[in-house]
Amino acid sequence: MPPARAGRGRRPGAAHGHTFLGKGLRDRARCGAIGYHPSLLPRHRGRDAVRWAVKMGDAVTGGTVYQLTDTPDAGPILAQHWCWVYPSDTPKTLWRDRLAPLGLDLLRAVLLDLGAGRLRPVAQDERAATWEPAFSRPPLASQAP
Repeated sequence: MPPARAGRGRRPGAAHGHTFLGKGLRDRARCGAIGYHPSLLPRHRGRDAVRWAVKMGDAVTGGTVYQLTDTPDAGPILAQHWCWVYPSDTPKTLWRDRLAPLGLDLLRAVLLDLGAGRLRPVAQDERAATWEPAFSRPPLASQAP
């Protein structure tokens, strides 16, 4: 896949894309870059957040739109909302039925708030952060411990 590019003034983003957007790309956008992560960050940082939520038996998970930084999944939170994880859920059903649609709603809301000047980034609470390793993929080049 070719590297992502952003022109001046555009807002690059990553929606659970498993691609790390480097500082050079993030700096080219006047408002920074945003990402969607399918967990209630700072819980379940890493590539397989949906799989870990199901594997760990979480009753609740959610989605987070956040500012991309040099540390994967660790930037300030721009929007966040929760959803239930049902006992019958698989990672596929949880993503398809709730987390993907939630991500679209959150991204839409953040972009509207950005345009209206209403964004209020909130730092993630590092005391609650967890990093879950990928189940079967190589680690990100800048992956946290």
